[in-house]
This record gives sequence, C-alpha cells and structure tokens, in this order.
Amino acid sequence: MSPKFGFFKRITADNFGDDKKVSDQVRTISNNDLSQIVEKEKKVLEKDLIASLEPTRKLVLQCLEHLRKSADELEEQEIRVENPQFESLINTSKRILITSIKKESLIEYTEIKNYEDAVKFKNNLELLINRFGQVGDSHNRILNEFMRKQLNKLKSEFDNLSSLLKDVSKIISIKENEINSCIKCKGDLDLLSEKMSERKTKHVILSELREEKEIIDKDIKEGKRKYEDFQRSEEFLKTSEMLGKIDKKKNEIAIVEKNMINMFSNLSRPITKFSYLASKETQGMLGTIQNHPLEIFDDISQYLQLFSELRKQIVDKSIQIKDPEKTIHQIDEIMDSLPPLSPKLKRLKEELIQLESTVNSKSTRYLEEIKVKTEMYEKYLSENLSKTEDTKNIIDELDSANKSLKQKIEENVLEITNIHYSILKDQN
Repeated sequence: MSPKFGFFKRITADNFGDDKKVSDQVRTISNNDLSQIVEKEKKVLEKDLIASLEPTRKLVLQCLEHLRKSADELEEQEIRVENPQFESLINTSKRILITSIKKESLIEYTEIKNYEDAVKFKNNLELLINRFGQVGDSHNRILNEFMRKQLNKLKSEFDNLSSLLKDVSKIISIKENEINSCIKCKGDLDLLSEKMSERKTKHVILSELREEKEIIDKDIKEGKRKYEDFQRSEEFLKTSEMLGKIDKKKNEIAIVEKNMINMFSNLSRPITKFSYLASKETQGMLGTIQNHPLEIFDDISQYLQLFSELRKQIVDKSIQIKDPEKTIHQIDEIMDSLPPLSPKLKRLKEELIQLESTVNSKSTRYLEEIKVKTEMYEKYLSENLSKTEDTKNIIDELDSANKSLKQKIEENVLEITNIHYSILKDQN
C-alpha cells in the first residue's frame, strides 16, 4: 500500500537481452557435464546481475541511512500545537512514524551473492516501502496537517527509495528469464540423472531375472528328466501297477458306500418324521443315519432294529407319508442289504490295507518330491516371467520419458548457450 502523500510510485520492468550467434556444430556430452555448463552459465548471468545491482544496492543503503538520521532529527524536534487536545494524537503519530522508519530501515540487506539473494533484496525493499506506505496512509491527515515541514524533508528519501525499487526490478527483469531457464534446465538435468540411474537399476534387475530364468529352466528340465527316467524304471512300473490296483480297490469301496448313502437319502422324509416323537437316544441314531451313515456299521444290529421300528410305524400309519408301500420296499431293501454289506466293506478295506502295505513308500515319496519340486519351479518361472515383463515395461517407459526429457533439455540448452549439445545415451 502506498501513502497518499505520494512517497512511492509503481514501476514497470522492461525485459531485454543480447542476441548471440548460434553454433552449427553438435557437441556430444554427458548429462553431468552439461549440468556443470548450465550451472556455469547461471553463475555468469548472476555475476552480471550482481554487478549491475551493486551500485543500486549501495544507494538503497545510503538512502536508508539518511532516513534514519532524519528520523533522529525529527525525534529531537518539538512540534508546536495550538490546540492541546491534539497534542497526544500528534505525538503518537510522530512516534509511530519515527519508530517505523528506524525499525524498517534496519532491515537486513546482506551482500548479494546469487539470483536468489537478488530476488530477496528486491522483495525486502518492496516490503519495506509497503510498510512505510501503510504508516503514511494511516496517519496521513495528522502528518500533513501538523508535520508538513518535517515531512517534506523525508519525502525526497522516500521518493528515492521508490525510484531505486524501479531500478532494482528493471535490472533483475533483464536477467531473470535467462537465469530461471538455467534453474529449470538444471532441474530437468537432475531429473534426467535420476531417471537414467533408475533405468540402470532396472536393467540390472532385468539381467538378474534373465539369469534366474536360466537357472529355473535348468531345474525344470532336470526335474522332468528325473521324473521320466524314474517312470521308465522297473521299480516305478511295479509301484505304478500296485497303485493302479489300489485306486481300483478305492473305487470299489467308494461305489459301495455311495450306493448305501443313496439308499439312506431316500428315507430322509420318513426318518425326519420318525424323529419328532423319538427319544433323544433314538434321535441321535437317526441323526447318524442322515449325517454319518457309514458309522452304522459300528453297531449294525441296533440300526437294523431301528429300521424295523420305522417300518412298523409306517405300516401302522403312525407316520403319514405319500407313498408308504414304496418306502416300506426301500426299508426292506436296506435291511436285506446291510447284513452282507458290512462284511463286504470290511473285506474290501482289509484288501486295500494289504495292497497299500506292499507299495514301496520310498518310491512314491521320491516321485512326489520330484513332482512338487517341478511344480514349485514352474511357479517360480511364472513369477519370473511376470516380473521380467513388468521390468521391461518400466524400462520402455523410462526410455520414452528420457527421450522426451533429453530433447527438451537440448532445446533449452541451445537457447541458453547458443550451442548444440547432444546428451550421451545410456549404454545399458
């Protein structure tokens, strides 16, 4: 905010620069070396900027020193007021103005060493002027009414500061686009270095994955060879024949058990109705028939009595069902089948145990180990191929991004240095 008594005015920065002759020769260079070139170019521009700003910086410091001295003189002066009721208000405004000048004029203006320092210098100067303006605006009426003479002594210094701010802004504007281009280009070069480093890392991973695949392929091939060799051995042929007999015996047992379970399932509805009025013990036996039918062979005589009681209640019509004759026939079939079925299942299971006892467990275990290992290696291979594909895709994406970034950098460096540079490609 500028004070209404006209201390400060806005300035407009003009941008201008010198054209250089562009070199037609293309120079191949690493991104690290190019980064140093851009940094040197930035330092040259900063050196010019610092040299251009130094005289103005000294004038700003002198002007601030003059303001402090004027504030000291104003502090010593006594302002005469005809009306005593304004005396306190006038002295307050005077004290605020003097305090503001002394405080703000002591703002740090260290030596300018780079572009960032230059921008900070300009911003601090602009901030200082705005603060002076705020004080002047707040106490405008009092200052102009009762301290006009004293104020006129300060006005020239305030005007000088405004003029010097214009000069600073103009000097910075001349170089800031070029310097900012260097800063941005340097950032792009750093980003390119990161991406190139990432690409190298991914390429190392890809090489490791390829080596890992060769090892896995060998393991799979070796596992299959061992499996095929063992399958052709006499030991395996005997074991395989015996395993076939075991599977056949298991199928026989499964068929018998399945047929029995199917017979019981046909009586699901009658058994459920039977359980409604049955004792807890009977309900438990009925539950075994429905849920664990194979356990009835542990005490077949009790279950035969249970089926006999079920049949009797159906005949007596104590249990109402749609087709009692069919159900009675099914119960009769079960009761006829259970006595011979029990020893048959027992015999089949004993034969199975006998067959299994003759199998060479070491051979089957060895064969299973080979199979499990081969399946494990095939899983590793699948994971390896997936990781390899993902890594290739990442490398392709990095190559595409690096290509665009290189082109952008080379174009920007050409504008900065007027020299055609070509960044060395990754060797991996």
